[in-house]
Amino acid sequence: MISVRVSEKTRQAVARRARASGRTESAVVREAIENYVERDATEAPYEALRSLVGIVRDGPSDLSERSGVRVRSLLLARRSGRK
Repeated sequence: MISVRVSEKTRQAVARRARASGRTESAVVREAIENYVERDATEAPYEALRSLVGIVRDGPSDLSERSGVRVRSLLLARRSGRK
């Protein structure tokens, strides 16, 4: 048996999730703990996000290099009412 104290905000979130799924709060907490424990603790952050990271082959190639110039021009355009 394990007892865990959580904030009121977390308790309410667990209660909402339990009601929405038709399960008990204990079942929701058990599932969350099992998912946490099953996760590979040694997994690098990149590995966790691998499916979300990719290469975009469209658009300007210098977006990160010239972001200040782009932001400045957008702000000046907005100021002059041109958007």
